[in-house]
Amino acid sequence: MFELSFDYLLGMSLWLLALPVAFWVLLRSRRAARRRGRSLRLSNLGLSLWMLLAGLTAVELYFAVIYDQSDSFNMTNVSQKWFRRWVRQKPLKFAGREGIPYRDDVDFPTRLEPGQRHVVFIGDSFTFGHGIRHVPDRFSNRVRETLQGQAPGQILVTNIADAGKDLHWVCEVTDRLIENHLPVTTLVYVLCLNDIETFDPEHRDQAPTNQVRRPPNLLLNDTYFLNLLYFRSQQATVPGVRDYYSHVEESYRGIAWRRMFGKLMTLSQECRDAEIDFRVVVFPFLHNLGPKYPFREAHGLIVEACRREGIPCLDLLPVLEPHASEKLTVNIFDAHPNERAHELAADAIADRLLGDLTDRQPSPASPPAETP
Repeated sequence: MFELSFDYLLGMSLWLLALPVAFWVLLRSRRAARRRGRSLRLSNLGLSLWMLLAGLTAVELYFAVIYDQSDSFNMTNVSQKWFRRWVRQKPLKFAGREGIPYRDDVDFPTRLEPGQRHVVFIGDSFTFGHGIRHVPDRFSNRVRETLQGQAPGQILVTNIADAGKDLHWVCEVTDRLIENHLPVTTLVYVLCLNDIETFDPEHRDQAPTNQVRRPPNLLLNDTYFLNLLYFRSQQATVPGVRDYYSHVEESYRGIAWRRMFGKLMTLSQECRDAEIDFRVVVFPFLHNLGPKYPFREAHGLIVEACRREGIPCLDLLPVLEPHASEKLTVNIFDAHPNERAHELAADAIADRLLGDLTDRQPSPASPPAETP
């Protein structure tokens, strides 16, 4: 109930008061018609309509209060309620500039003790944990547990990802981390394949949130069940939503990839100049996994580019593809990785990408961050 808005609670309260009143009026009208020998057709029709509305009200309350499910693009009121219910963020402040919110169960450290290293995961909703209720179930938190078990007290891990962000945002936040002298020894950019869409002049407006029309009236906009039905129908019928992933695939065959590659190299150089160890993880689209996975070529482009530039890169496609028969997405309407996918990714990242950290010589303590 606490996730529902005041306006919704007020409107639903008035409606729930109106329903029994309407039922009482209909019953009195029906009894009066029977006493006077009039037709009961209108009264019965009114009672049938009342039962339909009462049933819809019960369904609506179920979806508003009990039903709990995220969806890929977070357009439905049900999904937005999921975020209000399960996502708690804290601020990461920057000196003289607006900070960013981040979702984690530890605070971002402002300094390191001698011998400590700080691994920072950054990316979009895949890294953020879209659809993951409890942050300890995310791959970054599982990696923290593994690395701290191997080197107690030596390695800190923080997740500062945010849903709906892209490589431009990653570069901007990295600049702020460097400017504010916040201690980052290893930055892991978790690349989601749709990070390319903002580099594509042809498809940058093809995002599903730009293609789907907002609900045309208050009934569809402010409810939960009817709002869910509306957006499900839009997702099934609007070409820009239905064909979204094919647009993303095409972007890797043209100028968008060259632009994205250039931005990735800029980020790598900035980290190198700041003596930050920069690494990349590539996450596949889990709902497409299989022999005909359409993004295999895109994975190859990214991995080869990182290899040429000397950037440690872990492609999770070979890790997750053998488990394609398992349920790896949050739900049928949310293609983000679920807890099982995060578990598989965490094991691979800790072992294949970051396993060398526990064998390195301790780094000197980082200077304290500037006071905002």
